[in-house]
Amino acid sequence: MNPGGVPLAPVTHLPLDLFLLGYIAAASAVTALFFLRFWKETRDLLFLAFAVFFVVQGIAPAFVLSMPHPNLVNKWVYTLWLLAVLLVVAAILRKNSRRA
Repeated sequence: MNPGGVPLAPVTHLPLDLFLLGYIAAASAVTALFFLRFWKETRDLLFLAFAVFFVVQGIAPAFVLSMPHPNLVNKWVYTLWLLAVLLVVAAILRKNSRRA
């Protein structure tokens, strides 16, 4: 139900929406593997943080597609994105604090 109390019909996705969200998921997965490769070689936590961020970016579109009402705000998706961004920010701050 929406805030007005009227039941909503499930959203049907256009084929272009499915294609673009699938493309985002695939590109994010490839990028995550790219960063994992560099993390494996260097053991730098910044690369691992970026890999986790792109895994979250790849999972989120699949999660949005599985929702019957994806345009309604879902706090878990945004919380997961926020945690992934904060992880990257923490890794950047950690890397810069070691140089000083």
